Amino acid sequence: MTTTMPRSLGVAARYGQRHPRLVDILVAVSWVLMTTPTLLLTASTPAFGWVAGVAFGSVVILVALCLVLFRRRRPLFAFWVTFVITLPLALVSPDLLNLAAAYCVFAVAVYDSVRRAWLAASASAAVTVLVSVTYLFVDPPLSIPGMGTSRIGDVIAYAVTGLLVLLVALLWGQNSGNRRRYIAGLLEHARQLERERDQEAQLAALAERSRIARDVHDIVSHSLSVIVRLADGASAVYDTEPQRAKEAIGQLGGVARSSLTEMRRVIGVLESTPSSAAPQSGTGFDDLPRLIEVYRGIGLPVELELSGDTPPQSGVQVTVFRVVQEALTNALRHASAPTSVSVLVETGDDVDVTVRNDGAPLQQPAGGHVGRGLVGMHERAALYGGSLAAGPDGEGRWTVRLILPGAGR
Repeated sequence: MTTTMPRSLGVAARYGQRHPRLVDILVAVSWVLMTTPTLLLTASTPAFGWVAGVAFGSVVILVALCLVLFRRRRPLFAFWVTFVITLPLALVSPDLLNLAAAYCVFAVAVYDSVRRAWLAASASAAVTVLVSVTYLFVDPPLSIPGMGTSRIGDVIAYAVTGLLVLLVALLWGQNSGNRRRYIAGLLEHARQLERERDQEAQLAALAERSRIARDVHDIVSHSLSVIVRLADGASAVYDTEPQRAKEAIGQLGGVARSSLTEMRRVIGVLESTPSSAAPQSGTGFDDLPRLIEVYRGIGLPVELELSGDTPPQSGVQVTVFRVVQEALTNALRHASAPTSVSVLVETGDDVDVTVRNDGAPLQQPAGGHVGRGLVGMHERAALYGGSLAAGPDGEGRWTVRLILPGAGR
């Protein structure tokens, strides 16, 4: 019996949550049933008659409709309408005013706010006390003889009963309302976490797309620039120096195969976990000499200088490699006849990379267009809280400088 009863209450509560309109109708029906005896008594009392009974019944029906229509959506409005239209009933039976107010105070506490429920209950309690004081001097029209020992006792009993009804409705509604608001808060928090998770996933996807776009740009831009230069060189000396043309074609194949390997590595990251994607062989400090030799092989006079004993983490090495690669590619494509290109990489607490060339810059594209390569270098620097500057130095040499504070630790 003890387990069956709570289970039945739980089933009823869940059914009520799924059918709120039915619950409102049942609440209105309970109000009608509780007021019917007083209605019949009023209609049968000679002092009132059937006219007063019809008016009383009209008020009861209006309160019932108000409970059905506005109890959930506009509980405070329902309280004031009910309070005003039942106020005259205090002259007939003072208990009805408290009962109607208790229904609405409960609804305000559950569906509006606790503060407003206390205000509504306070207004009802004030009227209850006022009516009680009035009946110290005036007999209630529907008082039943023999129910009390004295007028004061009857009035005190009425006042205490009415205030207890209001208090029970208020505290019950406050408890139910707090639970309802707590559950609603949990659901909203869950929705907020879900939105944040989706936003983080979108940001992570955008960051991954940006990283892959940078890598693909660096690989394609570098390889195509070198391949075009080697192909042009091989074509130029093919008839006069076939051996040099053969060497250029051999270098062209090597650059193409190396770029293809790097492209496969970048695309392969999409199928790897984040932890396995971090180390990228072929794009670290140990590969800088190989990169320099490729550009030397196509006629760019590059000198590399590395300083520092402890190499930084692999991600920083990849950033440095790509920035140097992009800077050399830009020197190859946009510098006119450079005679000296220097690459200086210093590692300590900070990582400092400087790439200079003394070739006169070619005319920039119209409209001040900034290439994807320069944007990508800035993005790589920003990933480690660093900065990148590109432009002529005091001696007119085009300089790209990358500084990554604290990245060498």
